[in-house]
Amino acid sequence: MEHPLRVDEFSPAEAAPSATFALASVAAPVMAAQAAPLPPLPNLPAGDVLFLKPSDAHYADYLAAANIRTRLNPALRAVCKTEHAVTVMVDWVRENNLNFSVRCGGHSYEGFSQSADVVIDVRGLDTITVDKSAGLVTAGSGASLYQIYQALAAQGLALQAGSCPTVGISGHVMGGGHGLLARSHGLTCDSLQQINVVDSEGQVLQADAASEPDLYWACCGGGGGSFGIATRFTLNVFPLSTALVFGVSWKLSRAHAARLFAAWQAWAPGAPATITSIMKVGPAGGGLISMRCIGQSIGSESALRSQLKTLTTLQTPSSPLSVQSLGFLDAVKHFAGPLAYEQVYMKAKSDYVLSPLGSAGIDAMMAAVAPVAAGGIVLLCDSYGGKISDVAADATAFPRRAGTQYCIQYYSSWTRAADTPAHLAQVANVYAAMRTYMPGASYVNYCDLDLPDYASAYWGGNLARLVAVKQHYDPDNLFHHAQSVPVSLPMV
Repeated sequence: MEHPLRVDEFSPAEAAPSATFALASVAAPVMAAQAAPLPPLPNLPAGDVLFLKPSDAHYADYLAAANIRTRLNPALRAVCKTEHAVTVMVDWVRENNLNFSVRCGGHSYEGFSQSADVVIDVRGLDTITVDKSAGLVTAGSGASLYQIYQALAAQGLALQAGSCPTVGISGHVMGGGHGLLARSHGLTCDSLQQINVVDSEGQVLQADAASEPDLYWACCGGGGGSFGIATRFTLNVFPLSTALVFGVSWKLSRAHAARLFAAWQAWAPGAPATITSIMKVGPAGGGLISMRCIGQSIGSESALRSQLKTLTTLQTPSSPLSVQSLGFLDAVKHFAGPLAYEQVYMKAKSDYVLSPLGSAGIDAMMAAVAPVAAGGIVLLCDSYGGKISDVAADATAFPRRAGTQYCIQYYSSWTRAADTPAHLAQVANVYAAMRTYMPGASYVNYCDLDLPDYASAYWGGNLARLVAVKQHYDPDNLFHHAQSVPVSLPMV
């Protein structure tokens, strides 16, 4: 199996991931809650909610978060099992003026689903119903991507979404949702047909293109945690029995790596829509660059191999091209890494490349990456184009459509808290080296607290409409975090 975020290995896909670690492998920091005493809890039965305080036996079972660096231990976690429980909890935190966060998969890079006070946790809402004849899946907001993939695969169906199996459906959809079927089928939010949202008054709103259309629009790329608490999603799905997975690696000098990257950049965004590729760029030590192109195709193997000759004939791979035909669920598992929930210390930043990088920008990338210790950072370049571009930039809250070339994620993970300053510095250094060449656009699902104007970076020309939706549905800003949609436009 191969994990796209893996930073220390660019070997063939069969190699097992080693840069990410299961919960038992990493000692998480103890971050005690410094919260005022809680008011009396809502009168909800155990069938509706599981209340967990630090003294409870199962409290630690729900603490795991993808980024240990931002994990907090809440004074109260309310694991909601019903939509009614969510409405009651929203009323309770509002009426008692309590700080809270909303938790689904726990993969927020900057810990926006964490709180030292109250966490409204929707992981108990994980029912999944598949309607094969209608081509729909309805999933509770606490379901993980892999749970949904399993339910769909059992009926010969698929959904285009991300590769990490424990990511929650909620944040993924509401931020956009890119994955290895994105160019063939669009972003995950492009499949959203209906969403249930508990608003700031504790009311359940059913939003779709006809009912609450502005809220529905905002939930397709506006990010989580701004308008209410999602409780249910209905998404379009499609038949898919098999897919091709591929991978090929190089270890190159800076000059040869720059040449290969330029070729990938010229090919990937305009490749046949059947192919979604990711180019991984990282340091190999000794001033060399490791590059690995991975991806998925729903076309023919001969067509895929012909397309990849653009890369494989330009520079001789250090490991040969591997192409496999796998069933949908096996293709998911190929890129998923371990299916158990994983935790690491990590930091990421992102850029959207809205027009091709020139040679100076590519050279700057290689020059910044080469001196980093092998495994210290990886730049994951996710190709756009294809079906992603078929949706108008203002048709959903997600703005990066036609013309977008690819997204760069600058990613680093590590296992010791003592190494945090060094890793943060090297990510910042590589990111800084690219500022001259980038337009300042970022991906909300790769949230980054360092951004000086996150709202414009995430939402661009759609920001004003998102602010208007926020003003209508949550004027008192009950649902907020450090980078939620603001109630008013930022001062320029």
